[in-house]
Amino acid sequence: MSEMFEHIIASHHIVRNPRMAFFTVLSVALAVAIIVVMMGLMGGFREEIMSTTIENNPHVVIEPKEGENEIHLYRTLSATVWTYPGVVAVSPRLKGKAVVEHRDMARGVEVVGVIPADEDPLMRVERDLIEGSFMDLELSRYSAVIGSRLAEEIRASTGDRIELIRQNRSISLKVAGIMETGTASDKTLLYIPLETAQDILGQGDVVSEVSVRLSDLYDAPYLAEEINRKTSYTARSWVEINRDILNLLETQSRFVIIFYILIFAIAGFGIANTMIMIITRRTKEIGILMAMGATRLSIMKIFILESLILAPPSALIGCILAYIAARLIMMYPVELPSEIYMVSRMTVVMKPEFFFWAVIYSMIVNLVAGLYPAYRASRLDPVEAIAVE
Repeated sequence: MSEMFEHIIASHHIVRNPRMAFFTVLSVALAVAIIVVMMGLMGGFREEIMSTTIENNPHVVIEPKEGENEIHLYRTLSATVWTYPGVVAVSPRLKGKAVVEHRDMARGVEVVGVIPADEDPLMRVERDLIEGSFMDLELSRYSAVIGSRLAEEIRASTGDRIELIRQNRSISLKVAGIMETGTASDKTLLYIPLETAQDILGQGDVVSEVSVRLSDLYDAPYLAEEINRKTSYTARSWVEINRDILNLLETQSRFVIIFYILIFAIAGFGIANTMIMIITRRTKEIGILMAMGATRLSIMKIFILESLILAPPSALIGCILAYIAARLIMMYPVELPSEIYMVSRMTVVMKPEFFFWAVIYSMIVNLVAGLYPAYRASRLDPVEAIAVE
């Protein structure tokens, strides 16, 4: 009966003070919306980083032996790597710097010589093509696939011929395709057949690295360790290669947690301030309830219940606002410079667990914010409270 009494009184207070209820709900709803959107932005940023910077790169890179600049026995090494479980692609690659010219426009590029049938399962190049075909590199030795931003800068299209210059060597290449990864490599990447790269770079029958993709990218550190232990080559996993990026994500997570705490404190103080003002205006009413037999614990429960009753609508409105904000961001995407942020656009990922945590957050902030005002109300002297004008 006592529980029902306290709940009725708390509900009555809310109905009698719609303005208080509105601003309390609104303050928490805005905090919930901000936190859910921040979770979505961080989730989207992480997924975009994983897909463009990590997932779209080799999981393991095997480099030359100590004291050597190239891998000579790359065919034997590739065959050895294929024997490890979980390997889905192995691609020998020869890299080097050169200059590409077209229509009096010249740009520095990173030349990557590959065997197309090996490279496509590794980097999924065909999937990223917006024009042409990556497999055309197998049909024509003097052809190239270039990044979309590089194509824009030198004003080249599929079928055009471009000049690739390296020191005192130059060759004419036909643009077989244009690819777009959404990363900074779109501005510098130029794929050519491995034999052509060996010719223009003057390296002979060698490669710079042997790159590997696994069915589970999280097995990469173990494979790299195994190759380092069993061979004299140097193998690095994506975890080691992208250590700086992973540290950046970890640092951002810490800053976001601090941001959540500040939002929690702001919303909590707002609710607490509103509740204290209500208690001040209801001092006489509290005194009458105590004179009628209500215990200090009951008074405390009334004001805690009052805060908790406002939590569900706060969470619901906050989630709706967050969803609307996320939809607007996705409808009108914000383009980002990939050279700085490592991703080309701002994305928001809305997951069910984000809304679950929003409800929990709303309950906690309302409960914590209501504790002190409830305690203060329960400590009032009934005689003095009734005497208040």
